[in-house]
Amino acid sequence: MSAASAHSAPSVAAVVAATTAAQVAGAMGAAVFPVIAPELARSLGVQASLIGYQMSLIYGAALFGSMLFTWMVARYGGCRTTQIGMACCVAGLFVGFHASVAALVVTSVFIGIAMSINLPAATHLLHRFSPPQHRNFIFSLKQTGVPLAWALMALLAPAITLAWGWRWALALVLLASLATLLALQLVREHWDDDRRPDLPVRARVFEGVQLVWRLPALRWLGVAAFGMAFVQLCVGTFTVIMLVGEAGYSLIEAGLMLSVAQIAGVLGRIVWGWLADRTGNSLQVLQGLTAGMLLCCFAIAFLQPGWPVLLTALLFAVFGATAIGWNGLYIAEVARRSPPGQVSLATGGAMVWNFAGILAGPTAFTLVYELLGRYTWTYGTMAVMVAVIFLALQATGRAQRRES
Repeated sequence: MSAASAHSAPSVAAVVAATTAAQVAGAMGAAVFPVIAPELARSLGVQASLIGYQMSLIYGAALFGSMLFTWMVARYGGCRTTQIGMACCVAGLFVGFHASVAALVVTSVFIGIAMSINLPAATHLLHRFSPPQHRNFIFSLKQTGVPLAWALMALLAPAITLAWGWRWALALVLLASLATLLALQLVREHWDDDRRPDLPVRARVFEGVQLVWRLPALRWLGVAAFGMAFVQLCVGTFTVIMLVGEAGYSLIEAGLMLSVAQIAGVLGRIVWGWLADRTGNSLQVLQGLTAGMLLCCFAIAFLQPGWPVLLTALLFAVFGATAIGWNGLYIAEVARRSPPGQVSLATGGAMVWNFAGILAGPTAFTLVYELLGRYTWTYGTMAVMVAVIFLALQATGRAQRRES
């Protein structure tokens, strides 16, 4: 930053609060569908398990958006780019009010695009205005927006859906996105003083992906993120359906159990970020989370209707803390390893791996479920993906030692 911009820089708390609020609003757009899936599927006359394909569509759009829209932050600024993301959410949810599969396809694409441009924008703002020694914690704190959004939807959307219908659950998300868009206008001019409106629109298309691929540590870290995102989205997408269909839970009870996992993910992101800053070794923390994921995958394979509620809640709390708690460490590590002045560009490229895992996860889970016939057994098969995560983190560590 220049001396002038440093003198007038906003507080870290303000930037974290704004970027987290935007992430909550954007993530709610994706999170609302799995928790209302049984009622929405009944309304459309389709199988609830097809939610896996919808989630893959959302994150498939996010994957391509991460490759195509990395230029936005540099041209328009982080704040304006976030507003564009919120506008995409509003437009997509409005289309979703029309009860048809075609409308939900359009909704899913808009929500995915919004997610793809919001994260690089937030990373740019946080990296610009936060102290380096606390970045693992700050990035992890901001990343609590995703599980917080899922927890809110797990708590609110089922009750709203049963009381008034699923459209009112979408309306809640639409209003949250619109309110965030308008609130950001208050700080836009000040926070976007580094924007470059003269930058050509196509200046950075696909450049972020190429940047990440050229750097071995980032490349292997991306492979690990693919696997972790794969597991995370399967937890969020199929928990409610599994508990309702195979464990005897009601829709509201299953939503509460998903909220336990998501709240544990919120707390986990904060604790893991603090621990990584304290130890100075985020990769070691990520390896510990991988071990937790592995144990949970095996345990869920044996889940039965007679399990005590507290034991099930403990299992999903651990699963949430590990499978949902990793994102802040990943984004902070990508920012730390990015070449100077290319944080948003590298973040966009790194998120391609993240969104690719999310894209593959629900679809692969649905296909395996169709072969095995039980959601619990399908969760057990994810242990294979967890092993891939561990190997990729090992390769990341080796690459970092060679580069340092």
